[in-house]
Amino acid sequence: MTQKLLEICGIGRQRLHLAWVSSAEAQRFVDITKKTVSEVKDHGKFDPKAFKLELEAALMTVNGEDVRWLVGKQISITTKGDVYGRKWDMEKYQEVLDTILEREYQKNLIYLAIQQGKSSVREVSKVTGLDLLNISYLLADLEKTNRVEFSGMTDKIPSFAAL
Repeated sequence: MTQKLLEICGIGRQRLHLAWVSSAEAQRFVDITKKTVSEVKDHGKFDPKAFKLELEAALMTVNGEDVRWLVGKQISITTKGDVYGRKWDMEKYQEVLDTILEREYQKNLIYLAIQQGKSSVREVSKVTGLDLLNISYLLADLEKTNRVEFSGMTDKIPSFAAL
């Protein structure tokens, strides 16, 4: 999930490497370490300041109730089933989790942009890189959950404010 979120953020899933290595697998550890160091060097130095907004939105996403609930229910739903007794295969569950992860990340990104004073859909789009239609749909969700509100019109352009 973390690699997927890093991909969504534009940081790149290649910047996170996970491997399980036993203490009895010294050569495997050496091989994985060399490969990881090489791949990280290939991607260049990471500048967290350039991704400040994205990193903050990612942190909000993993700390969010929806994503945490889904991750917590993964084993139960894929082995025992949902409330209707239907077992989900892992691939289907992962697709749902990825979709919600991306949606929650984008909502948090929009919220942070508005919190920083970007009040119009176009201003939010410039800061986040999200398309105008998607921002409009997600703003409706943010309004329903009382995270942002319509604050009026400025030169015939709708304005929003963070709550």
